[in-house]
Amino acid sequence: MNSKTNSTFQAPIFSALALAFASFGDAFLYPFLPLHGERLGMSVAWIGILLSINRFARIFTNALIARACATFGFRSITIIGVAVAIISTAGYGFATGIFTWVLFRISWGLSYSVLRISAISYSLDHERQGFSLGLSKSVQEAGPMITLIVAPPLLFQLDTQIIFYILAIASLPGLYFAFRLPQKFSETTPFTFKRFVKIPSTFNLLTFCSAILVEGIVVVTLGMLFLKYNDSISILSASILAASYLGYRRICLITFSPFGGWIADKYGLEKVFVISVVMVLAGMTFLTAGFIELGAIVVFAFYSILSALTPGAASAKGKHSLDAVSENATWRDIGAALGTLTGGLLLESDFIITVLLSGTVLMAVLFLYYANVTNKAFKQLMI
Repeated sequence: MNSKTNSTFQAPIFSALALAFASFGDAFLYPFLPLHGERLGMSVAWIGILLSINRFARIFTNALIARACATFGFRSITIIGVAVAIISTAGYGFATGIFTWVLFRISWGLSYSVLRISAISYSLDHERQGFSLGLSKSVQEAGPMITLIVAPPLLFQLDTQIIFYILAIASLPGLYFAFRLPQKFSETTPFTFKRFVKIPSTFNLLTFCSAILVEGIVVVTLGMLFLKYNDSISILSASILAASYLGYRRICLITFSPFGGWIADKYGLEKVFVISVVMVLAGMTFLTAGFIELGAIVVFAFYSILSALTPGAASAKGKHSLDAVSENATWRDIGAALGTLTGGLLLESDFIITVLLSGTVLMAVLFLYYANVTNKAFKQLMI
């Protein structure tokens, strides 16, 4: 990857804005499908599959996409990624069966992989890497946050089909920011299918486990958790309430990501990474103890910092930073995909808390092993 010599934030911001506008449709699906999928003729199992299949698609394509970006240029591939995302969002509106839903969800998954790698790459080129990563993450989440605020109330007034068409049109500015990006190329190792069977590092396993819990199960089942612990609210009210907390999650990503990056530049990325993991574990403990609101507040706040800084930590752990980032992104996608699928299957189950508790314990064990093996994280905490 290019040396970190850039002093302007234009490229990181523009690549992040391209992703922000492109993700409108996907952001709306998470509060919408779990509670309204049956109205579209979908079973609970299919809801989980549709919410996760875009992530499964990325598992086998992250390395290929990283190679394509490095070979053909990040700007060119980013433009294609935004265009495919807009088509996918419009496609949700006229999807008439499971096959078309699956097709557009896979298309979005590949598009997101392109836009994420692009945004990370432009950020890693900046001389203030931590803040650049945090700022990029913040900008990326502004678009979905707006969607979660504006789109759910439209369910009272407009047909679902019309809402998706509106979101597709609203995504068009993403193309403008993609065209404004400077062209850049990068170095990466030759692609090989062996990377798909490579045993993950403890760091990537930690990423995998946290993604299962936070990006998967918690996000998908949040509306059902509110219904489970409050019998007086309707499904529509629970949908809006879940959307509000997912909107809060986006607010955290917008506000805490750049702050965490600034702190990481000042005190060390590894130290902030470790503190964020500890606090996510604390939030998951609150959540599994039945304090749903408090748990969600803590988890979403500190996972926003964790997810923003993880690519920077990953880039320092490989010979070629782009390869290390794409490998880490793959394990994050695997975790998020399995977590989303699991969350969908748990929507009518009484074992949601039990599964969350088991995952929290596993994540804590992995974290302790990671800290012990590196013997670096705890040392930095003592400085």
